[in-house]
Amino acid sequence: MKCATHPDRTALGYCGRCGKALCKDCLVRLSTGNFCDTCANAPERRVTGTRRGVPWWAVGLILLAAFIAIRALIH
Repeated sequence: MKCATHPDRTALGYCGRCGKALCKDCLVRLSTGNFCDTCANAPERRVTGTRRGVPWWAVGLILLAAFIAIRALIH
């Protein structure tokens, strides 16, 4: 198997996204797999950020409101 970019070189693997055969100079190793340079740097390939949960202060306010409401029902 030959590299898609360098036909004179032996390919070591394939791009995990587009499937191109890649030599050691073309292979980009990421934590999510092996990619060609184009796919590794594509905007849709990049991580845009982590998913954010509810802020701790909002959880505190919700719990405080629930505590006040339950206390009002009991008395």
